[in-house]
Amino acid sequence: MASSESKPYEGKWTALTVRKTFLDYFAERGHTIVPSSSVVPHNDPTLLFTNAGMNQFKPIFLGTVNKADKLASLKRAVDTQKCIRAGGKHNDLDDVGKDSYHHTFFEMLGNWSFGDYFKKEAISMTWELLTKVYGLDPQRLYVTYFEGNPAMGLEPDLEAKELWTSVGVPEDHILSGNMKDNFWEMGDQGPCGPCSEVHYDKVGGRNAAHLVNMDDPLVVEIWNNVFIQFDRQQDKSLKSLPSKHVDTGMGYERLVSALQDKQSNYATDVFTPLFARIQEVTGARLYTDKYGKDDVDGIDTAYRVVADHIRLLTFSMADGAVPNNEGRGYVVRRVLRRGSRYARKYFNAEIGSFFSKILPALVEQMGEQFPEIVKKQKDIAEILDEEEEAFAKTLDRGEKQFEKFVAELNKKGEKKLSGLQVWRLYDTYGFPEDLTKLMSEERGLEPTDESDISKAREEAREASKQVKDKAQSFPKLNVHQIAELENQYKISRPDSEPKYGKGDITASVQLIFTGEDFIKSSKDVPAETPLGLILDRTNFYAESGGQVADTGRILVDDDVAEFKVEDVQEYGGYIVHIGYFSHGSLSSGDKVICEYDELRRQPIRNNHTGTHILNHSLREVLGDDVNQKGSLVDEDKLRFDFSHKTGVTHDELRKIEDLSNAYIKQNAQIFYKDVDLDSAKQIEGVRAVFGETYPNPVRVVSVGIDVDMLLENPKNPEWRKVSVEFCGGTHVDQTGIIKDMVIVEENGIAKGIRRIVAFTGDSAHEVQRMAKEFNNRLQELEKLPFGAEKEEQVKRTGVELGQLTISVLEKEELRQSFAKIQKSVVDEQKKRQKAESKTALDTVTGHFAKAENKESNVFVGQLPIGANMKAISDVMTHFKSKDKTKSVYVFGGSKDTGVVHGVYVGTELASRGITAEKWSLTVAEVIGGKAGGKEPTRQGAGTQPEKLDEAVKTAEKWLADEMAKLKV
Repeated sequence: MASSESKPYEGKWTALTVRKTFLDYFAERGHTIVPSSSVVPHNDPTLLFTNAGMNQFKPIFLGTVNKADKLASLKRAVDTQKCIRAGGKHNDLDDVGKDSYHHTFFEMLGNWSFGDYFKKEAISMTWELLTKVYGLDPQRLYVTYFEGNPAMGLEPDLEAKELWTSVGVPEDHILSGNMKDNFWEMGDQGPCGPCSEVHYDKVGGRNAAHLVNMDDPLVVEIWNNVFIQFDRQQDKSLKSLPSKHVDTGMGYERLVSALQDKQSNYATDVFTPLFARIQEVTGARLYTDKYGKDDVDGIDTAYRVVADHIRLLTFSMADGAVPNNEGRGYVVRRVLRRGSRYARKYFNAEIGSFFSKILPALVEQMGEQFPEIVKKQKDIAEILDEEEEAFAKTLDRGEKQFEKFVAELNKKGEKKLSGLQVWRLYDTYGFPEDLTKLMSEERGLEPTDESDISKAREEAREASKQVKDKAQSFPKLNVHQIAELENQYKISRPDSEPKYGKGDITASVQLIFTGEDFIKSSKDVPAETPLGLILDRTNFYAESGGQVADTGRILVDDDVAEFKVEDVQEYGGYIVHIGYFSHGSLSSGDKVICEYDELRRQPIRNNHTGTHILNHSLREVLGDDVNQKGSLVDEDKLRFDFSHKTGVTHDELRKIEDLSNAYIKQNAQIFYKDVDLDSAKQIEGVRAVFGETYPNPVRVVSVGIDVDMLLENPKNPEWRKVSVEFCGGTHVDQTGIIKDMVIVEENGIAKGIRRIVAFTGDSAHEVQRMAKEFNNRLQELEKLPFGAEKEEQVKRTGVELGQLTISVLEKEELRQSFAKIQKSVVDEQKKRQKAESKTALDTVTGHFAKAENKESNVFVGQLPIGANMKAISDVMTHFKSKDKTKSVYVFGGSKDTGVVHGVYVGTELASRGITAEKWSLTVAEVIGGKAGGKEPTRQGAGTQPEKLDEAVKTAEKWLADEMAKLKV
């Protein structure tokens, strides 16, 4: 219970002291300070991001929390939870920057009671903290309570109303609210209950009751107390929960705004340090907290968007949400692109390394409370730069194309982009749909119908899927066609040196290959037909040396034509870009832009350089008999086949992985040079694939030592300590970019040939996270008390461990840990089995041993054991072998957990015509299931355990009836 002696803080309220005061207040009142859970809910597929403070406590409310989980023992808790609302059901992205209180990333302060205190204590502490500790003016505060819903059988929450009155809230500041505002539900089913909100009037000196819950930016909800007291059933009815809970959430940014007496969250020191850094980086005018039409140049809006977005980007990436084209990864990517466009348009910032320059200010501001962003700062900065750089390539062209679309609309007198145009801006230029929507709003256009966008998207994807399948079997250039290119068309081999650089290039179309013939124009070729483009130069990597081909697009600016590249192959020095036209056509001589997918190539580079490092480490650890026998390098993994006569031990694997990662951590520069083949072969320790034919000159790739230095003294034995290979693939500039290497598979694929599969970069980090998470699960599983829940979890965990793709070494450690847990369960099962068998047998033999049962030859009844078929069987076996005259019908288990049953008909009853089959059949008709076995026994499991008592009585009655018939 709160203390009546609490006093307000006498200093100035800073964002840091606001958060600390909240946590300290509840900690002093018996609440455990719980760290924020990840903003990426890896174990909750129902959520895109953690969007509320209660997410990590859902298992407690649902009653599914593991008994060994540290949360299971919580009675009171307090936390500040990182939240993101930028996708899925909860999405505030469109509102960010436009008003003073919406954020895609925010903190939710919360205090929690799990079956401990309820409304009285929660309301009392809420009011005391706000008015006595934080010192907010009670006249500016308004509270709401649930008005009830007769149609759903819900009474008004008058208890909450009276409690607010008792702590001193004026009558005209207590308002009723409907189901939407004042009744909280986790979902269609499950825990729910009335809630009581606290709203704050930023103006003061008036009665603002009529503005509560009216979306007025100056009267905002700051805290919500949810009283979880019902359980919503499948039929929509409500049952009272046996334990009542309190779930509260207070908007941290809104609270800081109130305490600093600011009408905008963005005018507080939650954001001002970020604004200062943005101003420093861009040289823009100072932030003035203007909105709408008052923000004439749009720069204040841009400040808000950039500051908000760096928060979302940093915290999402720190918790594992890497930008990509799916799910939460796509949310991160589109937020970054949205922010990049704001930075370029309003701050004239150079895109490519903008957000990474703002990042240090955020880390300095919030790193103490959330150390994960300090730890991941370098990785986050690298990802931000990679993503910005990729988008920067198409941003200009995309905006130019958007303006072209707008001009076309103006000519027609129309005010809305088509779904196809919106989709094309995304598909060709990387503009997320919400960015196009934002640009359309700026130009006064009407929003495009979502159904039109969806239709264009689905049609494009369906066409793409069909043509991709055909592209996989696109014909190769044969020897006659190669000669035709040389002699008839006089086509020179293309310059492919640009593939080793970064960025787009321009090129000229030479010819178009249909798969059978060469043509000079695709004008008459049906859309989405697989074709091969032959250019005079290319930056696309053609599949070779184990490295997969690049994908991307070849296009004519101004959206005249777009050719999607699905594969790139080289035949006799000619490079064929295989793909299809999404629109438009090309002819020989046309100038085109070649745009490979940099975001796909980056992990390929990681994996290729990683392959070289792995090859070197294998020789260092396993010896000179290791030679490359094959490899595959794609965006997901590296796969390396090598000669080795014996299996690789785990100790050797650990050395290989450690040596590789030590090499990576050196951040060694990658050197490469075309060298005369004979001279290159002289370099000590150079690696090449046996039997491979190499060109002359050959490209030499060295990790850490300049190739010219190698050639000055090629026989220097020190060069054996360096990774040097003949290779025409693409590589990173520095090994540090690879970050980490994790070996996830090692096995034999043929006699004397082994295979290693490994992950690098973000993929390596993800499997490391998965391994750590699984290890935590095992620790919780080990603590779980023995019982049915633990047995079931052990079964499930064993299957999941087998399917887990993680480090080979970590997986072995997890297997060993799991094996100990599994053995303890098996041992306990055996112990319990033995004890239950003894209990079962003692119960029955004890019955016959009693003086009053001396003449009895029959026992029918439920035994004090679980649904243990072995114990039932042991009882039957005992009488069948040692006391054959007596008959038993025994039951184990309960109506809640399941039931097993078994019968043995002794010689005395059998001589009178009683059979186990008939007896068990009668019981099975009641309890469900079937009973099997050979006379004189039957046993089975009931499918309707709730009829256990009835089944026992039926067994007794059937025998009594049969015996009565025999007497007659």
